[in-house]
Amino acid sequence: MSPTTARPTFLTFLALAFWLPSAAVVSALPQLLIESGKAKCVQVSVPSSTQIRVEYEAPDIEGSKGPVWVTVNPAEGLNNILPGRKRKDFKPVSEEIKSSTGSISQLIEDAGEFAVCIRASPASAKNPMRFGLAVKTGRSKSEQSERKDKEHLSGIEMSLVRLTDEMEEILDEADFAKEREMIFHNQSRSMAQASVYWPILHLAVLCITGVTMANHIVRFFKSRHII
Repeated sequence: MSPTTARPTFLTFLALAFWLPSAAVVSALPQLLIESGKAKCVQVSVPSSTQIRVEYEAPDIEGSKGPVWVTVNPAEGLNNILPGRKRKDFKPVSEEIKSSTGSISQLIEDAGEFAVCIRASPASAKNPMRFGLAVKTGRSKSEQSERKDKEHLSGIEMSLVRLTDEMEEILDEADFAKEREMIFHNQSRSMAQASVYWPILHLAVLCITGVTMANHIVRFFKSRHII
């Protein structure tokens, strides 16, 4: 074999040798790098009556000293903007991460903003920890299989159940979009009203200031017998 043909083969082998170890740790979930014990959160908008599933990966959890938690907390809700709307009490959901992969599920009854947080006590600037995090809706494949076995559903019946769940999610998302559109409309109207009244108020302040200054000038001239 000539040197000209052996060189590409060696370079290809060298590239594969460097690529294979890195390919083994590639994650399909969005990654977070935590460098302190403070919680790092992502905020998601969730429609009402929606089952969310938080999937996580913790490749650096093995051998770590200290607890690691994933939590779901309510953030700013739509009831803070929509008048007359009261939100049901939502208790934060938390689970300690003990394995490299896992998930937690929670039914969201009221639409709003929710914060999904990871708190890693052993993380530091010298010992950063990687986490993969993704928020999905609906039941997982394992939950669907459990429901199929529990209710003795056939393949066609299970497909109908999945289609029904997907249609309900679409309708809930449409209702949530209407509420967000209402919020945007109310904010736009408030800004439009402010843009109308603010120039009038500005002119009124200028007129009052001008009249006051004119009176002061007239009194000053009269006190000095200038006029």
